[in-house]
Amino acid sequence: MRERDQQPEPSMVQDGIMFVLRKTLDPERFNKVVRPMLYAVCRNDPENVHELVLQTMHASRRFSSMVAPFFAPPKNLTIKINGADVVPFGTSAGMDKNGEALDMFSRMFGFQESGTVVLRPREGNQKPRIATDEKSMDLYNAQGFPSKGIDYFLKNIAEYRENGGKGIVYVSVCGLPSSEKNAVDVAMSEMEEITARLNHFVDGLVWNPFSPNTAALKLLREPEIFYRTSKIMAQWAPNKLRLVKMGPYEPAEKGSNIRLLGRFLDGGGHGMVGPNTKMTPKDQLPEWIRKGWGYGSAGRSGTFLKEYRIRSVSDARMAFPDAVIIGTGGIFTEDAYPTFIAGANMIAGYTPYAYYGPGLVKPMMGAVSRELMRNGFEDMEELQANIRHIARKGS
Repeated sequence: MRERDQQPEPSMVQDGIMFVLRKTLDPERFNKVVRPMLYAVCRNDPENVHELVLQTMHASRRFSSMVAPFFAPPKNLTIKINGADVVPFGTSAGMDKNGEALDMFSRMFGFQESGTVVLRPREGNQKPRIATDEKSMDLYNAQGFPSKGIDYFLKNIAEYRENGGKGIVYVSVCGLPSSEKNAVDVAMSEMEEITARLNHFVDGLVWNPFSPNTAALKLLREPEIFYRTSKIMAQWAPNKLRLVKMGPYEPAEKGSNIRLLGRFLDGGGHGMVGPNTKMTPKDQLPEWIRKGWGYGSAGRSGTFLKEYRIRSVSDARMAFPDAVIIGTGGIFTEDAYPTFIAGANMIAGYTPYAYYGPGLVKPMMGAVSRELMRNGFEDMEELQANIRHIARKGS
């Protein structure tokens, strides 16, 4: 028999690939089998595991079209956002900081939020700077805005678009205050450049002034800075969705957070993403993490954020009935529908997918679809119209 006759049929190869993909993408199998294997290979370093997964997705992008059928969403979930049809289940900033998995994630999720992208490359804080709490399924980080910079991200997203990529891509961005007297002016100048350069390639921008591990960002958390930044985004990205990432807050802090968001909307912004990770002092970290932690605090995300997420989303919806709201913060399958009920237009995640893999979004979409039908809603659009109506009556 000739050698070429011994080669497997293309359909057999594709069937084999699909079999492996389905097994790998099963959330329980990922959590119990794939994830421990990745941690063993990467010597229990969560950041190295994350980088390995992104590298694998980038290398496997030629198979991305084969992944799409596995993630096909139920028909009753699609909504309209800024003129585009969107399946409202996506990734959070941090999951793909530099646009290295744009194609693969576009086949898995209804939208993705890449970044945070900054103007110039940054190393961020020294490693180790990420730790996981397997018991609570929370994640702690002190990364300090590591980024390969806007040039690197633009190269990746331009390549994605040139190759026909049409997925909904929002990008988390931030201009960073300098140590000079005109620190805020420097940040605003960077925001102008970042926004102008990204505008052609993205569907929306998310300004992120609330990363808990970058102290200089506190200078930006003033109502008039929110207004100023929103005006800059509206000027340089007039047709794009423009959101701000808000931090978690206690009930007594509601007024100040609503004022900040209100000024962002006054400047031309459309809404918010929230909440961000919560700054946690080192002495409140689990003891086994605290012993080897080289920083005075960490940003905590995961299941712990449930209370903050529902508060942030529901407060924003009642204050601003027509705002676009992306709910984040430890949204596992059982948390998705309550977050939509609280007022979110879309939901996004990072930590849940770190534990269960991107395949988690499939049962999550199925669960929300069933809840819509069980509660008498024809589709997600009807649910959200109803919630906006209630918010208008109550505001």
